[in-house]
Amino acid sequence: MAWMGKILGGTVGWSFGGPLGAVIGAAIGNHFDQSSDSAGNQRAYRQQNNLNQQEEKQTIFFTSIFSMLAKFAQADGAVTRTEIKTIDRFIKNELKLQGEARKLAIKIFDEAKRKDDSFEEYAQQFYDNFKNEQTLVLGMFDLLMKVAVADNDFHHKEEQYIKKAKNIFKISDSQYQSIRSQYVDTNDLEKYYQILECSPEADFKEVKRKYRQKAKDFHPDNVIGKGLPEEFVDFAEEEFKKINEAYEKIKAEETA
Repeated sequence: MAWMGKILGGTVGWSFGGPLGAVIGAAIGNHFDQSSDSAGNQRAYRQQNNLNQQEEKQTIFFTSIFSMLAKFAQADGAVTRTEIKTIDRFIKNELKLQGEARKLAIKIFDEAKRKDDSFEEYAQQFYDNFKNEQTLVLGMFDLLMKVAVADNDFHHKEEQYIKKAKNIFKISDSQYQSIRSQYVDTNDLEKYYQILECSPEADFKEVKRKYRQKAKDFHPDNVIGKGLPEEFVDFAEEEFKKINEAYEKIKAEETA
C-alpha cells in the first residue's frame, strides 16, 4: 500500500492528467487546473512526484475501476440506494478493501459520479495506460462484469456498458465469452472450456496448453508485478483458482 500512503500523506504531486487525474486529484484534495496542463507543468508535477512507475500504474488502476463503476451505477439515469449498497458490498466483500483503501475508493466513486466525464473517457484512459498489459486489461473487464451481475440482474444498460468496455479494451469474442460465462448462466462443463478459451471439441493437449498459458498469465505474483495494486491480491488469487478449477474439471471429465 506504499502508493496509497504517499498519496494520502500529501507527499506527491499529480503526475497524470486527463479525467482520471482530475478525479484522483479532487478525491485527495489536490485541485489542479487542467487548462494549465502544459508539457512544462507536467514535468514540474513529475518532479514533485516520488511515486515510482509501478506505484503510478497502481494509482491509475485503482482510480480507473471506481471511476468506471460510478458511471456504471448511473447507467439507468440515477444512482439508487440498492446500487450504492452493491458497490459498497463489492468493495468490502469481493475486493476486501478496508480502512483508508475503502475510504479512498468511495471518495473516487463519489467524485467521478459528480463529474461530466463519460464511462468511455475513463475506460479509454485506462486502456491507453495498460494496453500492453493484456492480463490487467482482462482483469479490469472481469471486475466490471462482476459488478454488473452483483445484484443478480444483468440489466440491458449495464450490458451496453460492458460491450463498450469490450470494444475500447479490444477484447476478442473468445475472451469476452470466457469472462461472461463465469457470471451468466451456462452449462457447467461448457463454462470451464470457455474459461480456458477452448472449444469443447478441442483435444486435451490443446486444453493443457491453454491452461498453462492462462495459469502463467494470471498467477497472482505475475499480475501484481505488472501493476495491479496490492489491495487487489484476493481478486488475483480468485482468478487463478477459477483457471485451476476449470482445468481440473475438464481433466476429470476426460479421464472418467
